[in-house]
Amino acid sequence: MAHDKIYTIYSHSDADGGIAAALFSKFINDKYAKYGWYINVQPVNHVSSLGEWSLNEIKWPCSILDFTLHPSLLSERFFTQKFALEKSGESKKSIPDCYWLDHHPTGSSYPFLTEQNTAEILPNVITKWDISAISTPGLLRTHQHELELPAKLMKEYEEFIDYAEIIDGALYATCEAAHDYSSTAVKLQVLFNPSHPAIHNETLYKRIVKQITKSPSIEELFDSDSLYSAIFSFEEQIFNKQLRLYKKNTKLKGKVAFANFSESREFSGMGRFVPYMIFTEAQYALHIMPSFNKGYSSLSCGINPWNKPADANKHLGNYFAKNFSGGGHAFVAGGKVMNHEFAKIEQLLEFLNE
Repeated sequence: MAHDKIYTIYSHSDADGGIAAALFSKFINDKYAKYGWYINVQPVNHVSSLGEWSLNEIKWPCSILDFTLHPSLLSERFFTQKFALEKSGESKKSIPDCYWLDHHPTGSSYPFLTEQNTAEILPNVITKWDISAISTPGLLRTHQHELELPAKLMKEYEEFIDYAEIIDGALYATCEAAHDYSSTAVKLQVLFNPSHPAIHNETLYKRIVKQITKSPSIEELFDSDSLYSAIFSFEEQIFNKQLRLYKKNTKLKGKVAFANFSESREFSGMGRFVPYMIFTEAQYALHIMPSFNKGYSSLSCGINPWNKPADANKHLGNYFAKNFSGGGHAFVAGGKVMNHEFAKIEQLLEFLNE
């Protein structure tokens, strides 16, 4: 039977966004299920083979977690549905709040959005942007009182929040630890981003979020499906293959370990920290990955967490937003480059090596 009272949680399709989605699913469900509202979790990505997720209509009511959204992507219908429910006789306390919570600089740096005018531009949306937050679950913990999140809920899920901080902040003790498939953090990270072609990532993401919502135990999550141990084993094999391919396709360009797969016939997925295992002296890693979309390639760049550059003034997120239709944090960013614009890559290398 179809439900007509759906609350959608749009969350970034990684461990950071998934853990935040689980926390918020439980929060919204505990608050509004008694009024007939059902939760729909929708993982989103910046760019995919199907195009940009923002081309789809954002349904009200919802929460937008760990993701950049321009207010112009919200339709007029989005802003009127709350008033339509109120006119139909729905009590105010039974109508869910909408949230937009993000820690990406490109999500909170729109020059026309300020603490003063947000209520006018985004009516009926509770916003919290904290670019100092390492992860979105960490943001929820820091601002729990302001967002009126139950302290009991945040305490129950403290372990998940701590691991979200490690994963999104790259707070692994060593580069090797970031690829230790016996560690809880690495297992959580790969579970939200499996690379096996037979796995439907969106379905798996929703299943993981649902399990986390049911129990704050990470061990219970890992034990809830025999598929997960197979995923861990497969991803470890993929990593070993990645290491071999990265050794063939990575060169040191000054301070930058440059992994260029744009013309390679072999690619087994991006190994975020693999370049630092090859060139420990590198301060940045730049990846160019082949894309299913013709005409451009995807690229990603980040600093070496274990050999950070002395110059902290470079803001990768802003640079990628301006030059590569992307964005991110100060120290990690992603975007895309058209095939006829590869000269921009040389300019990026110069920028990083300044």
